[in-house]
Amino acid sequence: MTFELDRRRAVWKQVAGEIKRRVESGEYAAGGAIPSTIELAAEFEVSTSTMRKALVSLIEEGTLWSEPGIGTYARDE
Repeated sequence: MTFELDRRRAVWKQVAGEIKRRVESGEYAAGGAIPSTIELAAEFEVSTSTMRKALVSLIEEGTLWSEPGIGTYARDE
């Protein structure tokens, strides 16, 4: 499945929505690491700062959790 951004809407929100969809669908396994910020930024063709903003929003809402210097993980509920 190809993800296409609508550049007329906030890009970080669209990216966050797609990552959340992947967590909820099991594409990113519960409790498992997700790809790095750099890898995700390259995949979505966005800047690392945009990707960080998307990931921080998902951490704040509880979809993801992070271990500084280790990685970001899908929340296992």
